Amino acid sequence: MRRWLPLLVALAWVGLWVVALRPAVGPANDAYRYARATLELLGEPPADAQQSALVAYCRDQARSDARRAAVNPLTIDNPPRMAKRVRDCVAKYPNGLTPNKPRYEAIFTDRPGYPILAAPLVATLGVNAGLSVTSALCTAIGGLLVARLLRELGTPVHLAVAGQVAYYGSPIGWWGSYPLTEGPVMALTVAALLGAWWLTRRHLVAGTALLVGAIAAGATMRHSTFLLVAAGLTAAALLTAATSRQHRHAGTFLLAGVSAAAAAGIAVTAKVLNLAGAGETLQDKFTDHFTRPDVGDPWRRLIDLNVNFWPQWLQQELRAPWLLAGLALGAWALMRRDRALAWVTLAVAGTGLATQVAHPVTGQGDRLYIALWLVPIVGIPLLLASRRDAPTAGGSSTGAADSPPPRRS
Repeated sequence: MRRWLPLLVALAWVGLWVVALRPAVGPANDAYRYARATLELLGEPPADAQQSALVAYCRDQARSDARRAAVNPLTIDNPPRMAKRVRDCVAKYPNGLTPNKPRYEAIFTDRPGYPILAAPLVATLGVNAGLSVTSALCTAIGGLLVARLLRELGTPVHLAVAGQVAYYGSPIGWWGSYPLTEGPVMALTVAALLGAWWLTRRHLVAGTALLVGAIAAGATMRHSTFLLVAAGLTAAALLTAATSRQHRHAGTFLLAGVSAAAAAGIAVTAKVLNLAGAGETLQDKFTDHFTRPDVGDPWRRLIDLNVNFWPQWLQQELRAPWLLAGLALGAWALMRRDRALAWVTLAVAGTGLATQVAHPVTGQGDRLYIALWLVPIVGIPLLLASRRDAPTAGGSSTGAADSPPPRRS
């Protein structure tokens, strides 16, 4: 029964999402663009796909407006008419949802992976449900991968499940319930982490296959994110080999080589296909999605924005310092457990920090840096496991029978 517990928890989270989380998810501007791309993949003409995606967005918007009106003392007796709201919304955007500048739209056409993944469920369930269920299922899988990683690290089942529950209960689970790329991207990030860990444990074939597969699939969804993942894992592998004699083996060097090749491959592919890069993303930011003229000094503006952003971010986080405390405890636990594990986990989690540095804006909340939550999600269960298995006063170890031995190198 215990071996099936992570799967049961994942199914319970999906059930909770259906009952409680999905109704609370509001409309997402980006989801409209993924919906349109998915419908085009399913064979709809571009104009029809745009109209269908807009109607789906407007229905979500009307539903969200109705929820707010139901708890507003001024509108509780006069709820909005849903059909009229949808018609008014559609009429408001005759040329598709704004912003709709071609350069802005290109940012999303460069991400075909999520529409391809969502297409079967969109064809079966419709636009809103299909995209949302795809993201929710990917988030459920991400939690299962966290539990698998923690079991690989020797934690007992209940602590592995605790890490899985933390994954669902963190902002990863919240944003993973939206019809956006966060669900599949985070699941693939955890898969890359697991593959990297296998390589540091000399599981060469399985580790390489999982790592390459995760990065390749992730690059079709957000190539910039998985360029960072690949580059970070390269640095982590080199740092591990330089600082730990026991990890100077074929697996660690293969991790460095595969990750470096993946990073180079993504960068070259992006250049050849003329995918939107950092410069275009900066112009998008400083021109309000290309509705204003390009700026001549985007990199200097980015530095200035970061100088202003991070003190405010820290002040905000200190009001409820759960992430900061979790990062400190998680990083400490990872370093105590295994330096290779620590560096690869910090590398993939650091993509959240790098993304926030590239987009130092407050409007995105904790969506941009959700990968940082992997540090406490993986690290704190390890910390609890180490305390649980610490020798007692009589020299015995408590609960060791529940924890499987680490896999041999």
